[in-house]
Amino acid sequence: MVKPDIHTLAHHLKQERLYVASEKQLIQRLNSDVLKTAERLYRAAWIAKQQRINLDRLILTSAEASPAECCQHAKMLEDTQFIDGYKTLGFQETIYGEFLARLRENPRLVASCLVAGERLNQEHTQGVIHTVFTSLYGNCIMQEDESYLLQVLRYLVEFELKESDNPRRLLRRGTCAFSILFKLFSEGLYSAKLFLTATLHEPIMQLLVEDEDHLETDPAKVTERLTPAQQERFGEKGSEGYKQRVQAAVEANEAKLVALVNKFIGYLKQNTYCFPHSLRWIVSQMYKTLSCVERLEVGEVRTMCTDLLLTCFICPAIVNPEQYGIISDAPINEVARFNLMQVGQLLQQLAMADDDADPRRKSSLSKFDKSCVAAFLDVVIGGRAVETPPMSSMNLLEGLSRTAVYITHNQLLALVDFVRSVTAGDHLREEEHMALENLLANVPQSRTVKSNSLELTPSNTPQLSPATTPANKKNRLPIGQHLAAITSWDPTTTTLSAHIPLVTPFGG
Repeated sequence: MVKPDIHTLAHHLKQERLYVASEKQLIQRLNSDVLKTAERLYRAAWIAKQQRINLDRLILTSAEASPAECCQHAKMLEDTQFIDGYKTLGFQETIYGEFLARLRENPRLVASCLVAGERLNQEHTQGVIHTVFTSLYGNCIMQEDESYLLQVLRYLVEFELKESDNPRRLLRRGTCAFSILFKLFSEGLYSAKLFLTATLHEPIMQLLVEDEDHLETDPAKVTERLTPAQQERFGEKGSEGYKQRVQAAVEANEAKLVALVNKFIGYLKQNTYCFPHSLRWIVSQMYKTLSCVERLEVGEVRTMCTDLLLTCFICPAIVNPEQYGIISDAPINEVARFNLMQVGQLLQQLAMADDDADPRRKSSLSKFDKSCVAAFLDVVIGGRAVETPPMSSMNLLEGLSRTAVYITHNQLLALVDFVRSVTAGDHLREEEHMALENLLANVPQSRTVKSNSLELTPSNTPQLSPATTPANKKNRLPIGQHLAAITSWDPTTTTLSAHIPLVTPFGG
């Protein structure tokens, strides 16, 4: 009896061992699939954000970026391939990797460098800010990166806005480090897209469907866009009848605008429950920090918080809903775009103090309840302001960690040069100066470069480099072990013009 039992036991143990080995292989394959998918996500996110920055350059700074140049950059980004950092940096890859890792893990130092760079009027500061978001913090796809960037924003409130003579003007200008980083962060935040879509899709679609006329409220411009036949209905220009008809048209347009804006405000209130926790946290931190400044009234601080939410977050999505994915199939003509701009401007005016409001809009503004936008702000900044940034409610990449950076060669050199120039200045505290000197101790000197990674030789087609992976698995990135590479050879100077998005393992 014993012998058959032993044979049965041995058979079962063998079957169990085969089963365990099979499950291990399956888990390994699944892990490999997860890592490959995550790597594709990182690559796509890097390229997409570079495309968005390229588009913003065309739209916002068209004088500096021609359509032809931006189209060329867009094509080069589409053709981007990914290589490893060691192929360009050689043995120095470990040095740069340690520099990036230690800088990434010190949000206070990052914020101090950005503010010091602005005070030194560093020409590459805006490019470095983009590099900080897209490369150092990986477009905030990982939860850890999001937490680091939120802390950077909090320190920027303390070091930049709090110390400014006129923080509201600085904020509204939209060119300071805090404004740029907040815009980059809110544009790519998934929960922000959900909120904007839930809040704005319905009222924007109603605006597109219901009205085909310019809702102009300036009497001097009411007839400008009308055809000659339509203008004749107003009578002789300058006559009393003409003025009365223009005023009637203005009042009719104001009534339509008030109804439209009230719809937007209503949807805004309805969807405050899904307002992104991370944006709520940074606005609360801003309110808490600036409320302690003696020269600032509480009302002014509230207005700045509302400015931030409307000017930097909600109103851009109203004016350009297709860019934010709020609508995808409905065309927006020139009339609809103008009316959307009118809605956005009215919302911004509602957030202002009475003495700052546009006098031409006082007639329209008088028809609103001035507390309507304030109630929305109360919901956002209400509650206890905790010190720790909130964790993402949906973290689909839980369990993965990031150990590599997607960065072009020029961006890397520009970032190092920027930090080095900031260290040489006198706008840092003693402990920050020492920390930066320690960071730069082993980093080699580099030539001065342009901070924009997309400034390629215009006459050449990129020669794409293949990607391979170094051997140190312990420090390899579970997400994205290779980096984008764009290299161009300029035959007129026989000099390699390389703009290579590198993947540099942190800490070697």
